[in-house]
Amino acid sequence: MVSTCPSLRRAAAVVLALALAFGAAPVGATGSGPLKPRPTPLECKAAAAEFGAANLWWGHFAGRRETLFEMFNTTSKWACFRTETDCRNWLYWMNSEWQDWQWVSRCDKGYTP
Repeated sequence: MVSTCPSLRRAAAVVLALALAFGAAPVGATGSGPLKPRPTPLECKAAAAEFGAANLWWGHFAGRRETLFEMFNTTSKWACFRTETDCRNWLYWMNSEWQDWQWVSRCDKGYTP
């Protein structure tokens, strides 16, 4: 049901204007939105041989998420990247997907197996 109340329409317009002003993108919007790119991790040993272990960024994430019936899935992952930005973007996605509890979420310069 659409409201004919002018003050309610005005309030909705203000909320929409504020959301757009502070970076909320409309559904289906294209261009540079608020999401970070999802980088593909490198295989650490092969990347260390190719680029040098000291030149890699090594990400570590450990966390869990709730499943049905109050059960939890737990994960711990290590990943290598060429840049700090890729490593941090990977952590962004890991934190987003495993949001119930994170106990390790870090990027360090240099790969040490």
